[in-house]
Amino acid sequence: MRLSILIPLYNKEDYVDRCLQSLLDQDLPSTDYEIVIVDDGSKDSGPEIVAKYTEAHENIILIRQENQGPSAARNNCLQASQGTFLYFMDADDYLASNVLQSLLQLCEENKVEVLEFDTKETTNDAPTDKQSKTLGKKPEVNVQDGLAYVAEHGFRNEAWRYFVHRNLLEKTGTKFIEGTLYEDAIFTASLFLKTERMAKVALDIHRYVVVANSIVTSRDRAHNLKFIKGMVFAIEHFGGLINGLNSSDPNYQSVVNKLRGRQQALVFALIVRTLKFRPIDFNELKAILEKLKTFGAYPIDSKIEGIVEGNSGKLYTLIFVPIFNNTFLLRLGMGLMRLIPGR
Repeated sequence: MRLSILIPLYNKEDYVDRCLQSLLDQDLPSTDYEIVIVDDGSKDSGPEIVAKYTEAHENIILIRQENQGPSAARNNCLQASQGTFLYFMDADDYLASNVLQSLLQLCEENKVEVLEFDTKETTNDAPTDKQSKTLGKKPEVNVQDGLAYVAEHGFRNEAWRYFVHRNLLEKTGTKFIEGTLYEDAIFTASLFLKTERMAKVALDIHRYVVVANSIVTSRDRAHNLKFIKGMVFAIEHFGGLINGLNSSDPNYQSVVNKLRGRQQALVFALIVRTLKFRPIDFNELKAILEKLKTFGAYPIDSKIEGIVEGNSGKLYTLIFVPIFNNTFLLRLGMGLMRLIPGR
């Protein structure tokens, strides 16, 4: 088995059909790849939709479990899979047509442990974008070790941006950490830094579907507390990765800066979430910030790039970082935000 595509499923009845159709509309024989789906206790008809596919396609496997979270579902996908290369995908996204053969050939010919590729953002109501504009092109493949790669390219959080060789996970013991949020960010950073051969190719492969009413925007207090706890855990984990780096490596400082940037992006987001959704009071926030100081993640260093993404990132950093670094202004800001009625 050359490839296993691993998908956690939870309440995705509106999207999983499109996802599976895209994975079947490929240029690989069904004996070369499998699609392993772990239903994480869905409350909708998503599992039944998948079950119909398993009846017609022997390379689609459905496993059911009680709700344990996406990390447990992904780990169980991994345990049940057989492929040499692995791809962790989300059920609400999809792939361009006839791209898997090219990706696998690049992985095998260049003997890489990780191969990253391009994604395009779309919306659920947009026409399905099946056509890869890069299909048939021979991309440049520059194989690097993990530190050199991160120094040059940085890293994004999501595990659906790359294929990974099974041997890399087995020899490093890397799995998704269960019971926390931001598991993708932790998994990806940990994996990249342990990789000896990886590359990035300019191939148009993945479609990231922006779903309205995301849990990211939820005002539920318990959910926001879980977000904050997950952020603190991820910030601490990145601190451990920094401490574990080889300081004699020529890419050491650049990689440290990339990890510091990801840490401080999480600190920035944590403070924004606290101000916007008010799940904790100022004293609780202050205690968290004191803890983050021990990881070198606070105060936020505006000289480090990547704290806020997008075209407005530098402006936001210039305006808000001085406020977020001043506990008096933070207390004042939280007081003012509490005067605004919740929507």
